[in-house]
Amino acid sequence: MDVSKKRVLIVDDDEQIVEAVQAALEQKGYEVLTACDGAEGLMRAERDEPDLILLDVVMPKRSGFTVLDHLRRSRFRATPIIMLTANGEQRHRDFAAARGADAFITKPFDMSELLSEIDSLLKV
Repeated sequence: MDVSKKRVLIVDDDEQIVEAVQAALEQKGYEVLTACDGAEGLMRAERDEPDLILLDVVMPKRSGFTVLDHLRRSRFRATPIIMLTANGEQRHRDFAAARGADAFITKPFDMSELLSEIDSLLKV
């Protein structure tokens, strides 16, 4: 599958993380969309129909878990979603998995691991 046809939405309020992940994904040929809070993330998902969503847990306006719940109740129930968070406690991982997250990656993360997870979920 050609990655240039794949859209990844990054929903995170940390500008440095967004810029770093965006640069890495674009270098691989992905189309990258960004949103800086949960409300904007939902709007971008509805409008731009990403193939995969990277979703921070702690954000302004709507938490990542609230956004995840909304997406899983909508037409995005099968869209791969990777949760990103600085809190790697097992209960948070379990909570994310129970709500339908496909992966849970703790910040700071290794970029190659994140890219590998994205490629795997998108089957590229």
